[in-house]
Amino acid sequence: MIAISGLSGLNPTLSLIELSKSIAIANKESIICGWNLIQKKLKKFNTNFIPVDSEHFSIWSLIKDMDINAIEQVIITASGGPFLNLPIKKFDKITINKAINHPNWKMGKKISIDSATMMNKVFEVIEAKKIFNLNLNKFKILVHPKSYVHAIVKFNNGLTKILIHDTDMKIPIFNSIYDKDNKKIKTKKINVNSLNNLDFTNINLIRFPSVKLLNLIPNKDSLFETVLVSANDELVNLFLKNKIKFLDISKLLNKIVKLKIFTKYKHVFSKNFSQIEKLSQEVRLKTRSLSVL
Repeated sequence: MIAISGLSGLNPTLSLIELSKSIAIANKESIICGWNLIQKKLKKFNTNFIPVDSEHFSIWSLIKDMDINAIEQVIITASGGPFLNLPIKKFDKITINKAINHPNWKMGKKISIDSATMMNKVFEVIEAKKIFNLNLNKFKILVHPKSYVHAIVKFNNGLTKILIHDTDMKIPIFNSIYDKDNKKIKTKKINVNSLNNLDFTNINLIRFPSVKLLNLIPNKDSLFETVLVSANDELVNLFLKNKIKFLDISKLLNKIVKLKIFTKYKHVFSKNFSQIEKLSQEVRLKTRSLSVL
């Protein structure tokens, strides 16, 4: 299982594929930036791949053994993070401690900030697009504060499948490890109250403007995804160091990824890890120079 944080997890992933019969990956950046490299290795060494993130494991569980052409829509759920109901006029007062205090999950600081800005869902859609080889227009994000439903898949035969589990990463991790083995894990009983009040809503793009960045993502794999991941990483780091404000993360990210020096990478296919790493460093330097006066 690969759970190394950040883009630094890509190179070890590529190496471990050669030594593994099955590999479970819980690293968004590796898949988003280097999926074509991972896919080539998986095919070359006949290695089985299982996604570990709760949303992607859920989608994988719902569609495995199905023809992808039978999929009409995939819905990924988002809790809305700590500021789902905070008045937007108070966003300029958001502190680091408030931003890392996720209501449902215990996570690291970086991913907690991504949850607060909804960038984690942007990344999850891109990740799912690559893993399941689906067009971006097949995906939709719905806000679901309870985080009880992790994925919904509608098929063109009229059936819709839904997968639920408690907010405990032990469940997708356990199932990714044992897969088809008949193993048992102790979990809570089905939460009837949650089932009776799933409370889905559409995303408020004024509250979560980062979600609009999905409109910039090309359907074909490209180095532009590395630009997006690297710029966001650097901006989150700057926020955690009190160099920029919370609202600056999405504002600056939108500005940086639209620069001509970076939009050209929408048409450039990644060839190797060194190319990805070099571009990531360039993006981080440019992001710092534009964000810190």
